[in-house]
Amino acid sequence: MKKLSLVICLFLLVYSVNAQIQKNDWLIGGNVKFASNKVADLQTSMFEFSPNAGYFFVNNFAGGLRADINSVKVEDEDAISSTLISPFLRYYFLPSDNKVNILLDGSFGFGATSGAGDTKSQSGFGFAAGPAIFLNKHTAFEFTLGYNSIKFEDDPDRSNTFTVGVGFQVHLLGSKKQ
Repeated sequence: MKKLSLVICLFLLVYSVNAQIQKNDWLIGGNVKFASNKVADLQTSMFEFSPNAGYFFVNNFAGGLRADINSVKVEDEDAISSTLISPFLRYYFLPSDNKVNILLDGSFGFGATSGAGDTKSQSGFGFAAGPAIFLNKHTAFEFTLGYNSIKFEDDPDRSNTFTVGVGFQVHLLGSKKQ
C-alpha cells in the first residue's frame, strides 16, 4: 500500500509540473558545489548542498530562499560545517521555449559556522551563471560557475571562493496558461 501511494504521489507531481519560467510559476530544486581555494597559505576544499524554492514574479525572473549547507576541510585540520540561509534572485536570459537557457543567480545570506568546538556567525554573498538545459518540459539540469564571499564573525578577512556547480530544478506551473 505504501509503495502504491508513493507511485501515485510521484506520478501526480511529475504530471502537474511544467517547465516554465513565466510569471506565477515556481521552481524547486538545488545544486551541489565543489571548490578548492587558498586562504592565508592554507589549501581548503569545500562540498556544498543548496536546496532552494523560488517564485517567478515576472517572466524569466524569480526570487526565493536557499539553504547552503556545507563542509569545509582545511589542510591538516578537522572539517568545519556551516549553514547559510539566503534569499536569492535568478534571471533566465532566453525565451521559455528554448531547450537551453542561460541563468544568472545572486544571493546574500546569514548563518553560522561550527568546528573545533567553536561556533561563529557569518554573512556572505554569491553569484553564479551558466546554462540550464531543459531535459523535458518538467525539469532542467544546470551547470554553473560562481563566486562566493563569506565574512566570519571577529575575522577581518573574507573567504573568497570560485565554484563549479551542478544543479537540478523542477518547474511547477503556477497558473493556468493559454
